[in-house]
Amino acid sequence: MKRMAWVLAATVLGLGIAHAAGKDDAARAIAAAVAKMKTAAALEDQWTPTVAAFKAAKAADAAGDYAKAEASAKRAEALAAASIAQARSQKHLWRNEVPR
Repeated sequence: MKRMAWVLAATVLGLGIAHAAGKDDAARAIAAAVAKMKTAAALEDQWTPTVAAFKAAKAADAAGDYAKAEASAKRAEALAAASIAQARSQKHLWRNEVPR
C-alpha cells in the first residue's frame, strides 16, 4: 500500500518513475523526434542543436546505449518542438515590427 501511495504521489507531482530504457523505448523516442523534426523542417526552422541531439541519439542507439539514445532523442524532440513554436509565433509577430 505504501508503494502504491508513492507511485501515485510521484505521478501526480510529475516526478515519474525511473525505468531502464530498452531498445523499444529508444526507438519510440527517435521516431517521435523524427516526426517533430520533419515538421520543423517543413516550417524552415530547423535548429542545429536539434540535429546534433538527434545524431547523438542515433549514435547511442547504434552503440546499444538505449538510455542515452532515449534521452538524446527526447532532447531533440523538445528542441524541435521549441523551434516549431518559435516559427509559428514569428509568423504572426513580425507584423508588429513593421511600421504602418
